[in-house]
Amino acid sequence: MNKKINKHLSLGTTTDGDLTLTIKTLQRHFACFGSSGSGKTVASKVVMEELARQGIPIIAFDPQGDIASLALIESNEELEKRGVESSIQKDFEENVEVVIWTPGSSKGLPICINPLQFDEIDELSYEDKTRTFSSIAKNISSLVGYDLDNDDGKSAEAVLAVLFEHCYNENITLFDFNDVVEILGDLPETVSMVVASVGTSQFLKGLMKKLSLLTLGSRKLIFQTGVPANIDALLGKDGSTDKTRISVIYLNTLHSTEEKEFFISGISQLLYRWMLKNPLKGGQEGVQCAMFIDEIAPYIPPVKVPSCKQNLELLFRQGRKYGVSSLIAT
Repeated sequence: MNKKINKHLSLGTTTDGDLTLTIKTLQRHFACFGSSGSGKTVASKVVMEELARQGIPIIAFDPQGDIASLALIESNEELEKRGVESSIQKDFEENVEVVIWTPGSSKGLPICINPLQFDEIDELSYEDKTRTFSSIAKNISSLVGYDLDNDDGKSAEAVLAVLFEHCYNENITLFDFNDVVEILGDLPETVSMVVASVGTSQFLKGLMKKLSLLTLGSRKLIFQTGVPANIDALLGKDGSTDKTRISVIYLNTLHSTEEKEFFISGISQLLYRWMLKNPLKGGQEGVQCAMFIDEIAPYIPPVKVPSCKQNLELLFRQGRKYGVSSLIAT
């Protein structure tokens, strides 16, 4: 699918000559900082365009609609005005496709995440399975309104993590949150012991009520509407295209900060699992895919720990050895 990757990205020109960046450098990630209107998003888009031109697919989170404009093709007159060779645009148009995904909405290409499907974690180590159950429980607890820093939030995370591990070990399929509520209403002994140690019956009733709300109204759309999120599909490695894919996930179709954090966390978790199964070949250097988040500050604040922060930090710490580059702007 992808053409042979060069070692350098051409980002533009300066008074001293061409501005280039090695792909190997991006294996250690890329951060672009600047005040509002300083051009950080434009600079990041140039990096993404050049990565895609070199055959490296990208998953890009777009909180404001700025990244979706990668799908627009400039006129030759505009290219000439900006000093861009038309051959560069032609190369991009012929070899790259930009796909806009819209979580919870059918206005674009709808995409959903069902966090209750555990069939892809069989090959993970015991430690990674435990981390996965904890991460899923944290995401859901935050989504339904728990503060992850207080006791109730930690209790909800603990109860759900133990419940998910029990269901996985006993081959119990959870289709939706109604199934989770049903199990919480008739607790298995192992889960009951955890509930008794971290919460009261009143707490459990509150958790069940919050989870039931995920099956009603617009909230259920992010679990049920559209194509189930799959990293191979987002990267165009599922055989659906012969071009290099840039998947733009447009976050403004989600209606709350918690929903956006949930979706970023879910995709990050799927990408982490994907890279564990798809390491770089022995001795290989470079980048096999990239993830970009524009305006990342709300999702990795220095003090608060939103549900997506832990999964993002995992990618930042371990992505290099797997050739998964993280690009951020803020």
